[in-house]
Amino acid sequence: MTEFLFQTALGLFKLLALVFAIVMPLLILLEIFRHYGILQKLVRYVSPVTREIGFRDDSVFPLIAGLLFGIAFGAGVLMGEARKGRIAGDQAFLVAVFLGLFHAIIEDTLLFVSQGAVWWILVSVRLVVALAITSTMAFWLRKKSHE
Repeated sequence: MTEFLFQTALGLFKLLALVFAIVMPLLILLEIFRHYGILQKLVRYVSPVTREIGFRDDSVFPLIAGLLFGIAFGAGVLMGEARKGRIAGDQAFLVAVFLGLFHAIIEDTLLFVSQGAVWWILVSVRLVVALAITSTMAFWLRKKSHE
């Protein structure tokens, strides 16, 4: 029993160290992007599209991080931004909804294509569903905040 607990604790510690080693560079990259104005340029470039879905500018970077690096990394960036007060609660919720529906696009698509799926149908359906649900949630949040 003691060996089991030791191995479990060791495994958890290794996993925690791995998550730290992966998420921390992303948070540092975020700060570098913010410092040199790269983040603002990126936000200006994609915000016309993301605004249509219901995202404000403060949610674009965590959204992009989640899309590019996966849901776990995006969640790390999202939590960091939320802790620092850089993203509103409703926007954090919308990012989480979108990423929950539209994450692991590259990995999942490759797995399903290897089993015979048509990649563009798979990605298109997931994107449309994610956009529809996120837009609906954004509409609902705006309506609720005006009540």
